[in-house]
Amino acid sequence: MEYHSVIERIKNKGRDDALKEIYSKYRNEFILWAIRHHSCTMEEAKDIFQQAVIIFYENIIYEKVSEISTKVKTYLFSIGKNKLLELLREKSKHVPQFNEFEMVNADIYYDAADDGYEDKLKRVQGCMDKLGDPCKSILEHYYYHKRSMQEIAEILEYKNSDTVKNLKYKCLQRLRQIFTVDYGSISEQLL
Repeated sequence: MEYHSVIERIKNKGRDDALKEIYSKYRNEFILWAIRHHSCTMEEAKDIFQQAVIIFYENIIYEKVSEISTKVKTYLFSIGKNKLLELLREKSKHVPQFNEFEMVNADIYYDAADDGYEDKLKRVQGCMDKLGDPCKSILEHYYYHKRSMQEIAEILEYKNSDTVKNLKYKCLQRLRQIFTVDYGSISEQLL
């Protein structure tokens, strides 16, 4: 699809046909790409694609873009990518500190009657070792040494506590994946 002909069709009377053509040609490809590369849900990908088409249309109608050197797909996907990044930034602001990771909820408390306590502890430590730094350091500072996000940011020289909070969440997700691959369901193994 030639970009210049699309611009002309949208500016003139062929806008509905041009937009339908763009929508049907790139929708499924964009959704699959968004889910695969940006870890969003199907619904989020559909919404983002619709937003990208609207922005594409408005950029042409309001003459924010009169000429571009890329293909329609490239331009449309770049709009979509920017919207996906906005969505991810917004989601990371609202990341709950707890309840996202079953290990935190299931805490491994010492119980003298629990013969498997040492084994459970070794499993978690083995997964922590596989996790590597900086994740291992962040989680150890937070859970083992009971340090605040601000203290961890200062010790590990991060910009601020929000950076550490986001990293901690991502590290917990990675730890959960490692544990699940190695041992199966987290709640079954730790409880």
